[in-house]
Amino acid sequence: MDKVISRWRQRISQLCKIRGRLEGQLMRPRPMRIGSVVKQYMFCGKASCACHRDPQKKHGPYYYLSYKEKGQSRYKYLGKATSPEVERARNYQVFQRGMAQLGKIHREIIDLLWTIGETKMKEGNEE
Repeated sequence: MDKVISRWRQRISQLCKIRGRLEGQLMRPRPMRIGSVVKQYMFCGKASCACHRDPQKKHGPYYYLSYKEKGQSRYKYLGKATSPEVERARNYQVFQRGMAQLGKIHREIIDLLWTIGETKMKEGNEE
């Protein structure tokens, strides 16, 4: 049983290192804008345009920011892929993923600590 507990402790140590790096990144966020970046290709209004004959020739990509305002979905045109607005929205998505990963790491550490504690309680009851 001590080998198993040792593996759990090693995993906790590994997770703590990952958590430390992640927390370091999250403490220095880049400029952000809440929402998701949506990339769209569109047909134009000219009936003679190639985009109407071949869907592969749609115009775009056009980038939009998708967000909620007073419970309603909203879209704001952002411009080209390299615009600062697109970058800020992508930074928000990266930050959100980092926060989700941090939560997952915390839950795994807590679960392992509980497992170690419960194992030690069982050992204590067997004596």
